[in-house]
Amino acid sequence: MMQTQGQTTGFANDKDILQDLLMTEKHVSGLYDTAIMECANEAVRNALKQIQDDEQNHAKMIFDLMNKKGWYKVQ
Repeated sequence: MMQTQGQTTGFANDKDILQDLLMTEKHVSGLYDTAIMECANEAVRNALKQIQDDEQNHAKMIFDLMNKKGWYKVQ
């Protein structure tokens, strides 16, 4: 449940959803990074690199939207 101005709702707002998605993309990308570094099979390694690249592109799209809305400020 979300707490909003003294009211409890069952829904997350767009900012919270995007923030959760971005944090998940960052986490998953890190896992792929470790798997790529430790992979002995070149074909599997290349497949993981492609998947990681896709994950990073997803994260960039989420970041760009959040930054545009002022929900994620770069330091």
